[in-house]
Amino acid sequence: MCREFQDAIRAAGLISPDIITTGKIIAFAGLNKPKANRAARCFLFPDRRGGWFQDFTTGLVEVWQMKRESPYTEQEREDFRRKCECDRAAREQAAREDNQQAAAKARRIYKRAVSADAGNLYLHRKQIHPHGAKTGDSGRLKGVLIVPLFDGAIKLVNLQFIHADGTKRFLSGGKKKCCFWWLGKKTPTVLIAEGFATAASLHEHTGHQVFIAFDAGNLANVAKIVRAKNPNAEIIIMGDNDKNGTGQNAAIAAALASGGKYLIPPTVGHDWNDHLTAIRTAENSRIAEIAEVVR
Repeated sequence: MCREFQDAIRAAGLISPDIITTGKIIAFAGLNKPKANRAARCFLFPDRRGGWFQDFTTGLVEVWQMKRESPYTEQEREDFRRKCECDRAAREQAAREDNQQAAAKARRIYKRAVSADAGNLYLHRKQIHPHGAKTGDSGRLKGVLIVPLFDGAIKLVNLQFIHADGTKRFLSGGKKKCCFWWLGKKTPTVLIAEGFATAASLHEHTGHQVFIAFDAGNLANVAKIVRAKNPNAEIIIMGDNDKNGTGQNAAIAAALASGGKYLIPPTVGHDWNDHLTAIRTAENSRIAEIAEVVR
């Protein structure tokens, strides 16, 4: 195990794997994700003197080289650079192959899936409509909400599976960066949110077209695509109010990248689904109180 490599991973804000085997890609939790999450990857070269790690949640990619008392020679630095370049090319090729396999699987699953309805447990808990999302009608996907991901060419490349308790996962090897889904037809004002429930709440409340980026790290990527497709639209990034500031910072970056604006719900820990649901609940309570008084 290389403790310096683990320290570099921790310095980037990630929780390093307890055991890192050399010459093997290790999956571990992305930034601020639960331990079971597998959004991050690391690789330690067999000589234990270098490696890389990345986080698909935020887009972070870092190359690491061990420090030593005597400086590396120019030849050693060049050898390391070439090793990193060869490894990067191999990873990119493997990722392309994984993406293609996942896209084919996504098309098969989505074709067999059926339209979700208001009886879906996740939709009921979030108090939203399906807006074209699907679900499985049998087996492990029965009752699981299935949300499509499209790339910039509007090709189906991945699927998100949302369970009743809110657990989310994507197809293994599926592409997510620069991918999105949208609710509603084109409107002068376009909103961009992180998740499906947030996007659905915003669309139902405002009537605006809403794009789903699927996580904070993808907001800026999607915002740029939306701007390219909607040069005259008013774009508003509807960020989450995260305790650690991730949602707010990502929303600001996405607004800057797209020449748009950003809005954050007022309550710490809330996204826009939480905020709009709280407003609706309060309004319903006031209506019930008035009805009771009139009665």
